[in-house]
Amino acid sequence: MKKYRMLLASAVLFLAACGDESSSASNEEIISSSSDSDDEISSSSLKESCPNKTLLSSSGAQIDPTTLFETRVPQKEVHLCTSQDGLDTERYFDQHDWICSFRYADQSGFIYVQGSPADCVGVWNPVPVIAVDTAVLYINKKYVPLTDLTYEWGGNHHSDRFRFTYDGKVYEYHHSSIGAAYRPCQEMDCMRVYKSDGETLIEDGCGTDEEDVCKIRTLPVVCRFADENGEFGDFTDTFKPCGGDNREF
Repeated sequence: MKKYRMLLASAVLFLAACGDESSSASNEEIISSSSDSDDEISSSSLKESCPNKTLLSSSGAQIDPTTLFETRVPQKEVHLCTSQDGLDTERYFDQHDWICSFRYADQSGFIYVQGSPADCVGVWNPVPVIAVDTAVLYINKKYVPLTDLTYEWGGNHHSDRFRFTYDGKVYEYHHSSIGAAYRPCQEMDCMRVYKSDGETLIEDGCGTDEEDVCKIRTLPVVCRFADENGEFGDFTDTFKPCGGDNREF
């Protein structure tokens, strides 16, 4: 499969590099896995896990989205931050790159983002502000630059999310289950879809606090961040509710 070479250059060069549609990957091949289980969950306890999903090709083989992009090895300690508490606490922050699955309506694909720390916020324990170096969506055998993608670290508990516009809608990736003290226990796992204004909700694929998290994650996604070696790991959906998620089931 022909790799797409990511360039940290202008969008014009980016699109030029993406013009070749000879890649053997197809939109039909990049599919989500089976739907969530219809099994009833006891109202007296938290379900420990949800049925796993795997990103599969039409032949049954697992798709490796890293073959679609020319990824980089994120650099460590690229930005020095001094806390705002008067104690002059200093921390270095690393680059953060990630790949997420995308599926909505009859379209599916993958997103690759390269991010670098550009600033920091907070006192005592500052967190980075991640600027997007480049972001691209692979869909319909084409690479579409996402020029407005923004990423929020999510405070000291790292309840992160990101947003972007595609095909007249705004997509937000977030967490469907949050544990004790508002701490997520895994990477972003679901998606919300808004109209172009970014405020009018079309579909909440992350659900609400009153329902069964294994069933309300109606728009599941799989996100993986690159490790220090630039590896993303396995893209099997290993989602499960976080410990301390005290919703009534």
